[in-house]
Amino acid sequence: MYTIQLQATASEHKSKKMESPRFPSRSESTSANLMTLPSELHLQISTYLSYPDALALKHSSRHFYSIVFTGVRLKVDWLIDRFEHKLECPMEKCSFSTDESFCNGRVCGIMERRRWHLECRRVKGGCLLVNGQTCRTDLMPGWFRMRTQGKRRAVKVMESWGHEALMIGIMAVLLNLLWHFSQRTWYLDSRLRGHYTTID
Repeated sequence: MYTIQLQATASEHKSKKMESPRFPSRSESTSANLMTLPSELHLQISTYLSYPDALALKHSSRHFYSIVFTGVRLKVDWLIDRFEHKLECPMEKCSFSTDESFCNGRVCGIMERRRWHLECRRVKGGCLLVNGQTCRTDLMPGWFRMRTQGKRRAVKVMESWGHEALMIGIMAVLLNLLWHFSQRTWYLDSRLRGHYTTID
């Protein structure tokens, strides 16, 4: 009885071997994500990220917060890379001790423009976030596009009226100085005349 059961299991095993290999279905293949990878691969992937991407990954979960390193070297490498690409860099003194002290208002603004691909060139392969890709304008939400367009219009108006406004401002300052100087001389002259009349 025992041998018959063994023979049956052996024949089942042979029939399973003869079957074609089963490929994962579409639902099973899409269920695999970054979290299913081992921590060693997470560490290896994080070494290829720039500072903004590593910071975003670090704050996505507790697991990544404990393993993703965003130290001084990564911050300096990011600033050097931006300087080499002739992109905006914070010129004031930066504190590299913590992410919170480093991400001041200027750095946060740079990261936000980078996130919405506003620094990328609108040419083929001009994306700065994904190598070889071309940025699409529909990536930017409507409210952000309206805000940036309003800022650009204001900057254009300031640029077109810049020289004229500067000249008008200089003329107003000069006229104000002349007015005060004439008032002062008239006041001193009247005081001197009054002084001489009292002496006579």
